[in-house]
Amino acid sequence: MKRNFLVVAVLILTMLLGCSSKPPATLPPTQEAPTPTAPSVTPVLPPTEPPKTEPTPPVIPTVTPISPTDTTPPSAITSLVANNAYDKRVNLWWDKSAAADFDHYNIYLNKAEIADVTGMKAIQQIKDIATSRYQVTGLENGTRYYIAVTAVDKNGNEDVRVDSVSATPAPMPRGAVDPNISVDVYQSELAWAGTTLLTDSHNKDKPRIIEVNMLGEIVWEYVVPQQDTTEAELLSNNNILYTVGGKGVYEIDRSGKIVWSYLTSKISHDADRLPNGNTIFVFGADDQKSDAQVTEVNPKGEVVWRWYAKDHFDKAPYNSIYDGGWTHTNAVTRLTNGNTLISLRNFDFVVEVDPQSSVIRTIGEGIFDNQHDPEVLPNGNILMANHGKPNRAIEFDPKTSKIVWQSAGFKPEVSPLRDANRLPNGNTLITGTTEIVEVTPEGVIVWRLGLKGISFSGQEANILGFYKADRISDQK
Repeated sequence: MKRNFLVVAVLILTMLLGCSSKPPATLPPTQEAPTPTAPSVTPVLPPTEPPKTEPTPPVIPTVTPISPTDTTPPSAITSLVANNAYDKRVNLWWDKSAAADFDHYNIYLNKAEIADVTGMKAIQQIKDIATSRYQVTGLENGTRYYIAVTAVDKNGNEDVRVDSVSATPAPMPRGAVDPNISVDVYQSELAWAGTTLLTDSHNKDKPRIIEVNMLGEIVWEYVVPQQDTTEAELLSNNNILYTVGGKGVYEIDRSGKIVWSYLTSKISHDADRLPNGNTIFVFGADDQKSDAQVTEVNPKGEVVWRWYAKDHFDKAPYNSIYDGGWTHTNAVTRLTNGNTLISLRNFDFVVEVDPQSSVIRTIGEGIFDNQHDPEVLPNGNILMANHGKPNRAIEFDPKTSKIVWQSAGFKPEVSPLRDANRLPNGNTLITGTTEIVEVTPEGVIVWRLGLKGISFSGQEANILGFYKADRISDQK
């Protein structure tokens, strides 16, 4: 069986070898051997993706890049002032930083003067560059504190050399409640705290000079023996200088004793004590062309200087004006350059005159309207109460003849305004007939004292009520 199988296998192998050695067939001469064709294969491609769309880059506001090589600190903070805000509090104000890469303010507090803040820890950081005020709380009454403020940029640069200011918190002085006077607005963190000295003639039978605290309580009072009391001002010796129209100018101590006086019927509105000890005053109530509108006397009562409006303005269109007097001069200020600023109310401008009585310039002609109590600010501008239309306080730039700031208009019952004073924190104290307000540069009322249920009309509004007011504080 095995042998037969072997024979069959040999025969099959022989046949296969024979087929592989057979010569290939010969094609006709007119034909060519066909080119071998590769099998048709469809390539396998990766899955098709949709075309990519580049995203629109976000709009990024332009900012000053933070440079690791920047080591220049922002400029020092300027105009830093501190004020006792009473009852363990101190208020701070400063000028806004001008740093382009500003990051925050640092506020430092110490019981000793600060000249360098290296190693000190700030009691507060303020991120908003527009914020330029802060109230420090939780202090000790009677302790003197020194405060410094710096600006820090985004690289952490800070000018460590500083000039600090000081303030001593103390309890608010308290006084007697007056049923006719009230304070209905008092924002302690925004107001320049202190007492307010003012003349009050709302009761014509009891004209008085009063000093009130921030709550409106009367902490000092002097009943004036004469009628028509206008201005009262605090002197450096703590005495009070006040005027009585048609009677004279008086200096009293805090007990009410008259320690100096100059009696004359040719006086009204305003009197100032000068640094040399002389006293200067105006006459504008029913003044005539022959009258001196300004007089300066020495402590002995000797006249050392007079100014007459007739020497300069007895001509058209001024010579025919008359309204409660020819000029109705209502204020005088001796300037640091030795000249004198005089408010001629009926002419609607102020004049600057030199020691020889020559008019150097007129200010505000065509712009002022019944101006009162002009004062020259450190920047050279003039602040005044303008009790024409509208009834407001204005700050006027005499270089450009432009109004650069003004308060909101006051209600008719407050008219006329007679006084406007710029406070060290930039606020303005404005006195009207029935109310006195402190406003911020933005016009926010942060303190308001008023007569309760009392108003005047007609001629009474010109002679009764409040006349002028000054804020008194330890910080100037």
